[in-house]
Amino acid sequence: MKKISFLIYAVGLSFTLAAQQYEPVNPAKDKLDYQGYTIRLMPARDGSYGYSVLKGKTVVAHQMHNPVSMAPVGLRRKEDVYKVARWQIEQVQTGKSGADIFAKPLPARVAQELQLKD
Repeated sequence: MKKISFLIYAVGLSFTLAAQQYEPVNPAKDKLDYQGYTIRLMPARDGSYGYSVLKGKTVVAHQMHNPVSMAPVGLRRKEDVYKVARWQIEQVQTGKSGADIFAKPLPARVAQELQLKD
């Protein structure tokens, strides 16, 4: 009986901690201008974040899944979203194809370099 009670407590605690990590997206605040592009944070599935990259008013990329694993759930931290989007913008500016950068998974070595928490 003690094991079951502990298990229920542990699961409840993990849900509580996970719920506290998510901050709602504020469209006025959760955007970043970077090298002529605008990164706009967006809410994604299961308390995660996606983003759009705009050049002026033109949408360059719209990413609602995890760019590392390509899982349907986005990134869990706002800081990670900005790190990935800035890296992708830098790659496009060096002449790489936007389709290659935004449509393909982020290489594992890049995820490690960016120190993503997900």
